[in-house]
Amino acid sequence: MNIPPRSSSKRSAMFLLVFGVCMVSYSGPMVKGALLAGATPVAIALVRMASAGLILLPSLARAITKNRLPSAINPGQWLWVTLAALFLAGHYLTWITSLTGTSTFASVALVCTQPLFVAFFSYLLFGETIPQKALPGAILALAGAALIALSGSAGDGNSLSPDSAGSPGQGLTSNLLALSGAVLMAAHWLTARHVRGSLPAQVYTPVLYLITALILACSLPLMGSFSMPLAALPYMAGLVLGSTLLGHAMLSRTLSQVSAGVVSFALLAEPVGAMVFAMIIFHEIPSSGVLAGGGLTLLGLSLYLSCESRRRRIKQEGTLSAHSEGEPS
Repeated sequence: MNIPPRSSSKRSAMFLLVFGVCMVSYSGPMVKGALLAGATPVAIALVRMASAGLILLPSLARAITKNRLPSAINPGQWLWVTLAALFLAGHYLTWITSLTGTSTFASVALVCTQPLFVAFFSYLLFGETIPQKALPGAILALAGAALIALSGSAGDGNSLSPDSAGSPGQGLTSNLLALSGAVLMAAHWLTARHVRGSLPAQVYTPVLYLITALILACSLPLMGSFSMPLAALPYMAGLVLGSTLLGHAMLSRTLSQVSAGVVSFALLAEPVGAMVFAMIIFHEIPSSGVLAGGGLTLLGLSLYLSCESRRRRIKQEGTLSAHSEGEPS
């Protein structure tokens, strides 16, 4: 039986989407593994960004020499990319540090609340309204995030601070750090939005990663020592090659065949995937409070993203309809 080309293409896109989500999902467990092996948060973030940026440089150089990409970035673009890199560096420092005192599932679930902060900042800065139908989902997700934060540590035995393992104070601090990571990622996304339209991804991505690495290197005197034991390198290889490069590349590729809304919904599986990987690799079992809060957060986010996706689709259809009516017959 012959499979229609469109159906085959759709299946390939869905396979890439599932594969990409799986790759992204083990980012948290790989970071936790590197931390348990003795690497410091700033070292993990620095090596991750520097390695990814350097790996992407040859393709950037080839594209520039073949005159397929602009070789110059104007001062305004440098400013926006640097600001985006500053927020990205802050995101990685807070999120990775959070994994020293809370479960992988709790940390990743809290970071996934980033779309809510994007909406909040968009309202404050640009006057972009939040659909009323999306508010219940946002409130539910925030309630779940609060439940996770107040549940303290995960009770999984994998806290990197033996003296405070399982203590409510340590868990609350780590969960708040993860939430701060979501806020900083939202700030990064909004800042990057100003420059990504004018810079090709082949230019923007390696430049962003390398500037982020430079900022992280400059933060070393404030963040403590740089430690990257040999035992942590396999985890770093999985993080850089699997999650940062391959995972995000697969997700970006699917956007040509699958809507951004579908990709956003698929990424809600990231905390679940991270939890499964952490259970298999580290025997890490989140507490009942964290699981309940995570469930509420993911349910709320799914409701919120559903309303947002529907609103954007209606807006796009209205724009297309207006254009078609304005065209001469």
